[in-house]
Amino acid sequence: MENSFETYKPRLFAVAYKMTKNAMDAEDILHDVYLSFVKQDITMIANPEHYLVKAVMHRCLSLLEMRKRFVYPGIDLPTPLYQERFVYVQDQDISFALLLLLQKLNPQERAVFILRETLDYAYEEIAEVLSLGQDNCRQLFHRAKEKVTDGRVKYIPSEEQRSTLFSAFVKACTSGDVEQLMACLKEDIAIYSDGGGRATAARWPVLGRADAITFLNGLYTKRGAELLFEVKMINGEYGIICYDKTTGAVDTLMICSVGADGIETVYFVRNPDKLR
Repeated sequence: MENSFETYKPRLFAVAYKMTKNAMDAEDILHDVYLSFVKQDITMIANPEHYLVKAVMHRCLSLLEMRKRFVYPGIDLPTPLYQERFVYVQDQDISFALLLLLQKLNPQERAVFILRETLDYAYEEIAEVLSLGQDNCRQLFHRAKEKVTDGRVKYIPSEEQRSTLFSAFVKACTSGDVEQLMACLKEDIAIYSDGGGRATAARWPVLGRADAITFLNGLYTKRGAELLFEVKMINGEYGIICYDKTTGAVDTLMICSVGADGIETVYFVRNPDKLR
C-alpha cells in the first residue's frame, strides 16, 4: 500500500497544492489520506489513483469551505516550494503564475479545472470525483477557462533567453545598478509582496517599470548589505533565497517570471509562516 501511495504522491501533492496554494496544508492533507489509505483492502480498490485523487480533492474542498471567511492581511501569495523535501514535485506544473490564476476561480471551478487540465480526466470521471452532474462539470470548466484565459497568445522564451535575463537581473539587484535593472524589466512589470502582517511588505502591487525600479533600489539600499543571496529554481521558476547574514535564517524569497523581453513579474514572500 505504501509503495502504491508513493507512486502517486507527486501528482496528489500537486492537486492539493494547486487547490490550497499552501504547502503545509497540502502535506497535512496527503498525510491524512495516506493514513486512511493504508487501512483499506487494496484488492477492493479498482483504481487506486482515482480513489486517492477523490480523497485529496474532498479534503481540499472541505478545508477551503472552512476557511472561506478568513481575510488574509495584504497580498496572499502561495507558499513557495524551495526546501529539499519538495524536490520530488518540481517537475509538476506548480508555477506561481498558475497558482495565482487558479485563485480567480471558486473552489468547485478550481477543482474541475485541475482535474481536467492537470490530470486529463474525462467529464464522467470528474463528475464521479466531485459528486456532480457531467453537464454541471462542463459548465464549471467553461467558466473556469474563461476566467484564467486573457485571450492573448504568449510567446515562451527559450531556456537560454530566460537564464540570460535572470542572471542580468540578479546582478543588477545585488549590485544596485539602476541602469542595468531598467534594461531587465518589462515596461508593465508587476511586483507582489507577501508579509502576512508579520513582516514588512508592500500592501499593494507595485506596477510599471519606473515604480518597480524605485521599489527594488530602495530594498537594496536598505537591506542589501544585510543579506546573502542564493539563486535557486523555486516552483519551476527562477528565484533568489535571501538569507540574513547575522542569523543565517531565510529572510525573503524572490521568484521571477521571465518573459521574452524582460522580467514580467516578481513575487516577494516574507511571511515567516510561509518560509518554514
